Amino acid sequence: MNNKFRKLQLETLDKQLAKVQTPARPANGWVRAIRDALCMSGRQLASRMGVSQQALSQLENKEVNDAVTLKLLRRAAEAMHCKVAYVLVPAEGSLQDIITAQAYQKATSLVTAVDHTMKLEAQGVGDVEEKTRQVAEELVLNLNTDLWD
Repeated sequence: MNNKFRKLQLETLDKQLAKVQTPARPANGWVRAIRDALCMSGRQLASRMGVSQQALSQLENKEVNDAVTLKLLRRAAEAMHCKVAYVLVPAEGSLQDIITAQAYQKATSLVTAVDHTMKLEAQGVGDVEEKTRQVAEELVLNLNTDLWD
């Protein structure tokens, strides 16, 4: 994938993700919250899903404990005429912010190592902060998987 396409893909994803609102999961989980809001009993939802009430109870508990599968969530959602909205969003800022932070972290490591080696030879890279900024910008411009090593 060339950098022009990668940049376009990143910008497009960032625009889409900026619109995503991620409400906090209800204390009893989404399945239970939606089921209660629809005034649907556990027996009724279990029947609609083709599972036992015990299996539904396990599903609801697994959801609360982050152990439920997407397949089961999808099945419960469909039984309530809903759908599962599955999305990964940056914890803070944008995907570009994540890349920039990683680039600075990697640049700091690279420049520090080179500066240390050069100082052993009575030299140095000079302005470490400026060199770090330059290397970070280059890493962002020439984005590839090496950024994450």
